[in-house]
Amino acid sequence: MNSNDFASLAAVQLPLSSRLLASACCPDKDLLVLVTRLGGHDRMSLWKMQGSKTWEIDVSTSSERIVGVAWSPDGQSIAVAHNPPSITLHSIQDGRSERVIHIPTSDVPIPQLTNIWWFHQEKPEKSPIPDIFRRNNIITGSAHSVLRTLPLLDQLRDESKQLTATDLFAFQGSQTTARRVASVPDVIELWPTLHPDPVSASINVPDTNRTAENGIMDEVDDANLDSILAVADRSGRLLCFLDGTYPLGSLKLGDSNTTIASLFKNPKSPVLLAHPIHDGVFTDLLPTHVSLSLLQERKVRDFAKLSTTARELCWYALRVVEEMRAAWIGSDTNSGARDLGPKWIAAYETKQQDDYHLRPSGILDLTTLLVTDRPSEALGDYLGSGPQMSERGMQKWDSAVTEALVKLRDYSEKRLVPACQRLHLVLGEVRGWASLPTLYSSFEIPSEAVDQCLIMLKQAILLSSWLAAAARREHNRFREFMTWLRYETVLLGPSSETPTPTPLRHDILEVNQYLMSGLKKSVIDQWFMGPVPTFVPQDLGIPGYDLTVRAALQKAREYLDHRDPSETPITVPPDGFNDKPFESIDRNLSALIGAFASSCREVFDRPSAAATRAATISASSGSVIDQTTAASQRDNQTDLLIRDRITVDTLREDGYYVQYLVMHAPSASTSEHRSFVNFVRQRYGHNSSHVEVAVHECCLRRGEEEDVVGVDLLALEFFDDETIVIVYRTDEGEAYIGTLSYRELEYTDFQPEGYVRLSRESLIESASQGLIAGQLKSGYLPIRQSRGLKGCRSGAVSLAVNGRVGRRVACVLDSKGTTLETFDLEGDEGEEGDTTLDEER
Repeated sequence: MNSNDFASLAAVQLPLSSRLLASACCPDKDLLVLVTRLGGHDRMSLWKMQGSKTWEIDVSTSSERIVGVAWSPDGQSIAVAHNPPSITLHSIQDGRSERVIHIPTSDVPIPQLTNIWWFHQEKPEKSPIPDIFRRNNIITGSAHSVLRTLPLLDQLRDESKQLTATDLFAFQGSQTTARRVASVPDVIELWPTLHPDPVSASINVPDTNRTAENGIMDEVDDANLDSILAVADRSGRLLCFLDGTYPLGSLKLGDSNTTIASLFKNPKSPVLLAHPIHDGVFTDLLPTHVSLSLLQERKVRDFAKLSTTARELCWYALRVVEEMRAAWIGSDTNSGARDLGPKWIAAYETKQQDDYHLRPSGILDLTTLLVTDRPSEALGDYLGSGPQMSERGMQKWDSAVTEALVKLRDYSEKRLVPACQRLHLVLGEVRGWASLPTLYSSFEIPSEAVDQCLIMLKQAILLSSWLAAAARREHNRFREFMTWLRYETVLLGPSSETPTPTPLRHDILEVNQYLMSGLKKSVIDQWFMGPVPTFVPQDLGIPGYDLTVRAALQKAREYLDHRDPSETPITVPPDGFNDKPFESIDRNLSALIGAFASSCREVFDRPSAAATRAATISASSGSVIDQTTAASQRDNQTDLLIRDRITVDTLREDGYYVQYLVMHAPSASTSEHRSFVNFVRQRYGHNSSHVEVAVHECCLRRGEEEDVVGVDLLALEFFDDETIVIVYRTDEGEAYIGTLSYRELEYTDFQPEGYVRLSRESLIESASQGLIAGQLKSGYLPIRQSRGLKGCRSGAVSLAVNGRVGRRVACVLDSKGTTLETFDLEGDEGEEGDTTLDEER
């Protein structure tokens, strides 16, 4: 028995006890993930196979335990399942949290999560005919095809990249800096969305994929396209996410005490094969087929794109309104431009009270000065020597208010209105989907909510245009006010050599209007205060009837035909464009956009789960295990070691699969107390199945002699389509890692009594009985290659492998969680000193 068949990459002594998950190895990079327990919370760290640590992070403040990790198909993200239930995506570069995936909630508490998988989708062969029109799979005439022709909206400020004094002046090697995370409201955080794509939403973003040398766009990696992220919990529920982010709803595969032991996805079609564990005791031998047939069509992805575009535009509109509100009203850290005028007049009225013992009458004194050009004693003193009246103070006031009003004007006209128009375009297509129930019935689109959102968008467009006009008018009046104020300040200046005043350059009426409705309280405040607007077009004087030429002529004829000559002619129809007071109309644009965002998210919430609502679930007959068998299994339950691997039968095209099972019961109930490993090969489809079994005793034959050594099987994992990696310990206490070929074993047809009602655990007992009865024959473990381990002398071990070509490695962690050994399963001992794996990051 050769014990140096593999090259050792590293043997690391870890500072803290760690856990090695079965999915810890990165599929396409020489990296692995370790989980460390510290302070009652789990931490995640990324290591190179050569033994160096890349980074270590606290995955979440609310997470107490990591239950599983899954690698994205493109190898750039790590999906982590936590308890209490949460799902996060982390960058492989530095471990930062890229996204928190929302778990759909119900009235009952969310059960604990148990496992996580991320399945890729094989891409179909490209058509030999090139896409000369570059439609990028976009339907001509759809909302996205129209958005492609529109100019991109101006990008907004990125709050996460603002520089601080520490960034500019601190020592570059210090760790005091931290990435600033922009706060995202819950309505946007919980929105069902694919990976964000602002360009498809007609929003300009910095081009990060363009190289500086040639300016050519790099090819976009679409490895995550159509992939499915699946998460299981303890209630028998399976949560699915398209592309790892877009929620597809949940599937119920069992009762309240059911978990998923293993899950497989057909790489070419949206078909899942699940093996539920019932009551934590018995596992279905035959799988439960789940067909997500709706994913075979483009409907789900098209609707997901609409949801993603609506989310990007809505988040854009929310940030635009927030920036306008911060510029005018102020924020938690900065005061708004609207406060400068009230503070100025309040300071003057305070001077009236304290210095001249007069009743506050600032606006009256200013109006008197405007009309008579004669200031009161208090006003003359304030304008001539007040600290607020210095040139620097007036320039700051002028700049702040002018900048805010210009921002309100430009943002509302050039950003908010176009964003709302694009949202109206997207929701118009959604309304078209809702009008075709025969084609999109499974989406269950709330048509009433769509209509309400369209009404709110019309209100937002009207209010934004109205705000731009109000800001333009306010800016003109403020400019006249500042011109007049500077004129009066020069006249009342303390200099003895007062220059000859220049001719009047201000409009007295505009200045008076600003004194009345702009200095102490501006009309623009109404766009950021008050309840959510609920007005209708008729409240603004817009007629409620059709305004087409044909309708207008018909109404004119009706009026002329029924007019009484004795009556006084009506110059304006009752429902025409008459003047109506606008003061009572609510105009809170900020509240309207916030209410629209909540309503718009509800439009996309329920339709996102259409794929799982239309799914076909075919439970195996093995899930109907009788109570007697279940009770027997509970009584005889041992710590079983079970691993499986499912592949598509390429020799048949009728939906057949081949499953390999390896099952080991350490305390098998035989008369000689021997331990066996059961290798099972099943071929099954929807209507039939065939099972074969190969039983091997946990013993090894040394060399060509008849010396047999008993071994204790500690861990095993399927490596590839041919090999299994096992970790075992001999009777002498030596631990080894080895490989054996499970395809080359001699399988025997085995059809035990009640096969369709058997569980995996029952099959072990049936195989043992078949072995005693002579129906099955046993042999020794045919280990092909092996290598001794430095640790693992006692206790259990953890094993993680990666069998991809060029990445054929294995990792072993001892029972204490402090000794980690990594191996290259393609290199031999002679190459150990020169063996280096690619360190792709």
